[in-house]
Amino acid sequence: MAESQSTPSCPSCRAALHQAGFTERCNRCDGAWIHEDVLVGLVQEKASAIVELPWHPREPAAGAAPEAPRPCAVCQQPMQPVSLGEVALDRCTAHGVWFDARELASVLRHAREFKADPAQHEGDHRHGLLGRIARLFGG
Repeated sequence: MAESQSTPSCPSCRAALHQAGFTERCNRCDGAWIHEDVLVGLVQEKASAIVELPWHPREPAAGAAPEAPRPCAVCQQPMQPVSLGEVALDRCTAHGVWFDARELASVLRHAREFKADPAQHEGDHRHGLLGRIARLFGG
């Protein structure tokens, strides 16, 4: 595994990323890097509910040549091309998700589509901020 670098770089144009709220942004291409736990929190806040992010492998368009995987902004390893709803993204399961310009806004606009089935999570407190804190302490 490649050693992580001190300043994450844009998987699209290789420029240095800069902290912008809950994301790290590329000033050159306006892309956004976000850790998956933070993404879940943002989507849950927008949906006002527990959500499950349905990651699906992304296949190249019919007749199109497959693109080379983008490198993770942190570890530089190839990311997985995935889809979240209708949005095509790149994901490093260890470090985060890359959103090209306007893709994060699109996912947040459709946050309610990712609501989890409440019956599956009744009595399950492992979601949201409290769940993340519990997992930190082995809960």
